[in-house]
Amino acid sequence: MKSYEEEKRLQQNFLKAIEESRICVVILSKNYARSRWCLDELVKIMGWKKCMGQLVLPIFYQVDPSNVRKQKGSYEEALADHERNADEEGMSKIKRWREALWNVGKISGWCLKNGPEAHVIEEITSTIWKSLNRELLHVEKNLVGMDRRRVSSSSSSSSTSTSTCIGPWEYEVFLSFRGQDTRQNFTDHLYAALSQKGIRTFRMDHTKGEMILPTTLRAIEMSRCFLVILSKNYAHSKWCLDELKKIMESRRQMGKLVFPVFYHVNPSDVRNQGESYGEALANHERKIPLENTHRMRAALREVGNLSGWHIQNG
Repeated sequence: MKSYEEEKRLQQNFLKAIEESRICVVILSKNYARSRWCLDELVKIMGWKKCMGQLVLPIFYQVDPSNVRKQKGSYEEALADHERNADEEGMSKIKRWREALWNVGKISGWCLKNGPEAHVIEEITSTIWKSLNRELLHVEKNLVGMDRRRVSSSSSSSSTSTSTCIGPWEYEVFLSFRGQDTRQNFTDHLYAALSQKGIRTFRMDHTKGEMILPTTLRAIEMSRCFLVILSKNYAHSKWCLDELKKIMESRRQMGKLVFPVFYHVNPSDVRNQGESYGEALANHERKIPLENTHRMRAALREVGNLSGWHIQNG
């Protein structure tokens, strides 16, 4: 059971992460509104969108967008429960929750019911790349003396787009994943969607070996942004964790974008190293220096605090 101080510190970390993020992905599930923490986060996200123009991408996960917007169904029940024991200050907070739900419910997003993962992947990939490309084009207009390279594909093809690279990037996206968990399903579909958009993507399967290769380290340095597929056995791979350390270091030092995908794992288990992540780290600690595993844990905490996608049922 977390103490009040721990809860407050965690919430402050989340609020700071929201302020430092370019894109916020909100997964609006059936029980989302039952969490006061989630609703407080949403108020912060929508407030930051209003004052800073931050991009908000809602995903309506097995809920009707109109139920979010109008607080019907499970959202109506959740808000009614919150109101039962609320004092005057509490009612004021609930009013802000309702306003945030109304506003996020009006934003165009994705409605996930039982659609195939590949279709969702294509939409998410397209939106993220458009956002990233707009940022790069904006930077390009305001830079002088920087190496600029442009790779164009046929503008007449609906499955490809013009890829613009500013600076020394060889890849737009570096794909980090545990091959035996997600290859031949999610990762392959994601890679295909990225390729269809003309997005140069680096990927390497970590099914064999424990040492991170110089090729991989260089690819991390030469990539503009990262997609990290955090699956059940991701942390069992020392290679994946060493890769993640380098990725998060690039984020801190270079301001690169990191998009986590929590694939059949709970984000809190990544963040706090629970369940399979806790078992994996305990196993590593028996074999490698503690200083190294401490850095692994720090990288997992950091990526677990980022906004991303939580995929449970494809």
